[in-house]
Amino acid sequence: MASERLFENIPSFPDDVPTAVMSTISLARLRDGDMDAATNLFDSAQELGFFLLDLRDDELGKALIDEIDSLFGLSKTIMNLPDEVKRKYLHNAPKSFLGFKPQGYAKIETREPDRFEWFNLGQDGLTGCAPLQPLPPVMHDNLPLFKSFLGHGQSIIETICRTLATQLKLPPDSFTSLQPPTKPSGTVIRIIKAFACPEEEDLRTSMIHHTDFGTITLLANVLGGLQILSPAKSPMEADDNDWLWVRPRPGHLIVNLGDAMVQWTGGLLRSNVHRIRYPPGEQRFLDRYSIAILVRPERNASMKRLAGQGEDDGDDEDDNLTAWEWEVKKSQALTRGENTVKSRGGKSVKR
Repeated sequence: MASERLFENIPSFPDDVPTAVMSTISLARLRDGDMDAATNLFDSAQELGFFLLDLRDDELGKALIDEIDSLFGLSKTIMNLPDEVKRKYLHNAPKSFLGFKPQGYAKIETREPDRFEWFNLGQDGLTGCAPLQPLPPVMHDNLPLFKSFLGHGQSIIETICRTLATQLKLPPDSFTSLQPPTKPSGTVIRIIKAFACPEEEDLRTSMIHHTDFGTITLLANVLGGLQILSPAKSPMEADDNDWLWVRPRPGHLIVNLGDAMVQWTGGLLRSNVHRIRYPPGEQRFLDRYSIAILVRPERNASMKRLAGQGEDDGDDEDDNLTAWEWEVKKSQALTRGENTVKSRGGKSVKR
């Protein structure tokens, strides 16, 4: 997360909204091989699939905080470029999700248009696995910052993956070998702008509920708006109290696991449904910016299960798919309405 400085002079996150109880895990202790931190990480990955990662006592973490501060300022510049400029870099979904997605291109649960924009910057172009995608000049000018942020983020992801593999009694590189930054993948740096909500009719979902397809997401926010579905609930039966707000904290990343980790672990780890709502309290009057690294397996990685079986271990036939085939299958099923969005894997939670 950004430094304390970016949390100054903004409205406070309110205390009267249902808030997710999330474990806080020290990056410094994880990197030192602390067993209590490793156990806490594994428990969080099974129970909620989300946790807060404290960057503040680690040199790599401090470098990442500084980069996030810089990227928040840069994100505002990028996402507030004139529409005619941003539309020169439109993504070409479903062929490619790189580039700019305008507001309203997707729907929310009420079939109303969404209230967010994003710009996806592909890892492949930054690492040389593929030609660099077309970018606005302001992003070209800041490629060293994006590359450094990605490199530090990948180091953190490697630490998390090695810790989880060890906790599962797998070889430490079991997950990292399937998602190396040096091979083509769908991994992106994503800049998101969710629009301010000054009117009553704006107080609705900005980005529809979903799970992440990939392995791990690192997310930085300053304003609230992210909500996690209570693990005991499904999106179809949940009421407002079942959607738990996530309170951003200075110097902490929000980390969540995606569907690929559920598949690889036979349902032992959890991918939890979440959404972007309007910012709570007086924060609703400000535009909300987010910076994320969304990691996906390398395209030719096997989706064969490495552990399990858990209570929600997926389809046996997915074991025979490459990551790219698996992602296409899931995307097409969602488009056709054949795949209900739900939290997957992890420990059973009583209703």
